[in-house]
Amino acid sequence: MSQYGQGPETVRIPWVGGKYSGQLKNNVPHGRGKLLMPDGTKYDGEWQEGKPHGRGIIIYANGAAYKGEFYEGKKHGYGKYAQPKGKTIKGRWDQGKFLHSIDELQKGAAVPNKTGKKEAICISTLTFTYSNGKGIFDINFNVDHGEVFGFLGPNGAGKTTAIRNLLGFTKPKSGSCTINGFDCWDDAAKIQSELGYLPGEMAFFDEMSGTQFLNLIGDLRGKRGNSRRRDLTKRFEFDPTGKIRRMSKGMKQKLGIVTAFMHDPAVYILDEPTSGLDPLMQNIFVELILEEKERGKTILMSSHNFEETYRTCDRAGIIREGRLVAVEDVHSLKSSQRKAYLVTLGRKEDLNHLRSAGLEIGQISKNTVEIYVSGNYDHFIATLARCNVLGIEVASQSLEQVFLKYYGQEAVL
Repeated sequence: MSQYGQGPETVRIPWVGGKYSGQLKNNVPHGRGKLLMPDGTKYDGEWQEGKPHGRGIIIYANGAAYKGEFYEGKKHGYGKYAQPKGKTIKGRWDQGKFLHSIDELQKGAAVPNKTGKKEAICISTLTFTYSNGKGIFDINFNVDHGEVFGFLGPNGAGKTTAIRNLLGFTKPKSGSCTINGFDCWDDAAKIQSELGYLPGEMAFFDEMSGTQFLNLIGDLRGKRGNSRRRDLTKRFEFDPTGKIRRMSKGMKQKLGIVTAFMHDPAVYILDEPTSGLDPLMQNIFVELILEEKERGKTILMSSHNFEETYRTCDRAGIIREGRLVAVEDVHSLKSSQRKAYLVTLGRKEDLNHLRSAGLEIGQISKNTVEIYVSGNYDHFIATLARCNVLGIEVASQSLEQVFLKYYGQEAVL
């Protein structure tokens, strides 16, 4: 195949009994390309020295399909395998063998890769105050290498202020914060060159197209590799060619996500990363976070969405009025969460029965009452059994319910 040259140009060649169309290096598929085999098997993705290597999708002759990562021709990393008219397997693979499901990954089945110093992010007695007296006070917590850490609290609690100190945008009044051993104020330039940052409120050059903005950020970082960028834009169904000023809130959020992730940093700081995304894109973002976690990346993520936090984070810090009130294992936080049920009653006297039984009752609307349960389900069910119950449903949960024991009944997100 020497007539096809040594460069990365796109060519069409006969290859291993099939047909290959894509990039070459040293006369073998290397880069992005497509392969069609005589039996109908198709592969579209990244290659390295003649083998699928990186992200791609393969559709087998029997109709099965795998979409995810490959390592030297085998499924390796995060991916989804769908059998024809059968079940779908979604999770982590190792050299073609399935290891962990998506649920197991969310519950911490995969052990993060940790290298060097234990703490990737270290915040020590950090204090920063504004002229009105608000701010953050004596914040202390660490984020380990390979850990996803949730930073939770109501609006105005101090999450963004702490993140601004981590980025070196503001200088602490006292205390310190470091990322990979670099001081966030003194070494801000070093940190930001290798950091993935997604602000809570993004500002763009509106007259630029998304492509021009991504090229600008790539130039500023000195990194113009487009393979990961292409994968992210495809994954989030994002077309960056249009003017930024014409983009919706969700499209701008996708642009921010691609900007934060495209240079493949070791540490991410994400402030409300799914704000403006629809539920489908939120799920895709959760998959991306789990994938990065599996690769050993360190992630600090603020959020209002408890389910998002539960699915992605190992631990969570809860901040109230500028002070850290707790750092907890996310799954312990979930188990201690109060559940709210909306119960529709058929008789007025049933409400008195519920009160006399000692159940925690919230809002009452006509014949529907909200009941909070914190683990004693036997008593809850036995009490309802003596009532004329017309309907029962689970009320939607928010961080407010999770935070009540830290914030009190007045907590409002």
